[in-house]
Amino acid sequence: MPIATVPCMGTGSSGGGANQWARPVLLAVSCIVIGFVIGWFARGDGGGVVLPTVADAVETTATVASVDTTGTSTTFDTTGTTATTGTTGTTGTTGSTVTGAPARNQINLVILNGTETAGLAGKTQTQAESIGYTTVGIGDAPETQATTVAYYRTGEQAAAQQVAADLGAQTEEALTDGSPIESAAVTVQPDVDVVLVLGG
Repeated sequence: MPIATVPCMGTGSSGGGANQWARPVLLAVSCIVIGFVIGWFARGDGGGVVLPTVADAVETTATVASVDTTGTSTTFDTTGTTATTGTTGTTGTTGSTVTGAPARNQINLVILNGTETAGLAGKTQTQAESIGYTTVGIGDAPETQATTVAYYRTGEQAAAQQVAADLGAQTEEALTDGSPIESAAVTVQPDVDVVLVLGG
């Protein structure tokens, strides 16, 4: 901080005793104080102190996580109670239980990839296992199809509805014995209940 110099008058030699050294010291201190005050106001900011604002001290960070792997997306909410998965652009809600459906770990599920996206059946298998399915086989569908369908054995329609709700199938259809889809599914898992054919 610059200190302005103010000419100070010298002191005479008159006076005696303690006044002889006290007057020059007092005069010097006065000159320093006056110079300090003049320098303070000469700064141009009025001598004010600038304090940081609350906005300067707080940093807000927003974290957004998204997963989109060639047509398959998974999103979990902050409570952890629901998740949505879409294999072909539609979504189902895990956590919702279809009336009359068996528990997920009681459904023998085969997932067949009916798209041209490599690895989609494996990604859907991982999703299915993460929400409670324990017997999940994967393979390729005999041909590609436009939509995702949950095919079910006789008596397993509620199971197919549960799979559709969990993994994003648009419809459920009865599995025809001897059909190419049934043949592909039993090759993977002979006692299959539901065949989820991924389309898109």
